[in-house]
Amino acid sequence: MPRVRGGAGSTPGEGAPAVRRALRILDLLAQSDHGLRLTDIAESLGLPKSSTSLVLGAMVELGWVERDPQTQSYLLGIRAWQAGQAYVRARSLVERAQPVMDRVRDRLKETVRLAVLDGHENVYIGISEGGQALALDTRIGTRLPAHATGLGKALLAGLPPDEVRRRFEGFEFVAYTRNTITGIDQLLETLDQVRRQGWAEDHEEYVLGVRCVAVPIRDHHGDVVAAMSVSVPTIRFNRAHRRMALAELLAAGAEVSARMGAPTAADEETAGR
Repeated sequence: MPRVRGGAGSTPGEGAPAVRRALRILDLLAQSDHGLRLTDIAESLGLPKSSTSLVLGAMVELGWVERDPQTQSYLLGIRAWQAGQAYVRARSLVERAQPVMDRVRDRLKETVRLAVLDGHENVYIGISEGGQALALDTRIGTRLPAHATGLGKALLAGLPPDEVRRRFEGFEFVAYTRNTITGIDQLLETLDQVRRQGWAEDHEEYVLGVRCVAVPIRDHHGDVVAAMSVSVPTIRFNRAHRRMALAELLAAGAEVSARMGAPTAADEETAGR
């Protein structure tokens, strides 16, 4: 199902002025070594002090900005630091995964994707384009519903069932196709199977005519930090092709996980002695 991007008549820069001001403030504070006072921020950005104060108050409350009570200066907060660390980790992950993804793509002639989990969506952070056109958005940064994709299910399976249930509390399960999971109990049952077998599958659950298999990527703690998938037009996804794609993907997932420092079966056996 196509994703809607923007409303009728919308143009870049229109709407969400508070968001734009918040991002400009973050950019300004990132360039300051010692923090800035309210007046300095407002004057530097050409903004009214009243609205600047309101935006800063919200940013402090959410942890993106900190206010020094002694100097009355504003500095970047812990959330900004966490976002920066997440970006560094994502870039490190992509750098390690991209050569492996390209190799799988070359062997299968299919599109390979790398994604991380954000709430109840998976976000593309790496792509190796295959030679086949697919009815999917393939841009970096694209978000897809985790409950309706192989990547999403591989990522969600890395969470405890209680955490999955918490994340989807009050969530409206959209049926993108007749095969889409439409309830939390069905999702939890599917994720349990994914954990047991070590991989996930998309049975035309987001887009009719496209199937995929996906595997988790683990870090040095053994935690699932990403997932990698191979997408194939359904018309060519026969048993032999599925078996080949899954074998390539499992090997690739293990290789990238090893590059991320994930413990191997031999490591776990040694640790258990």
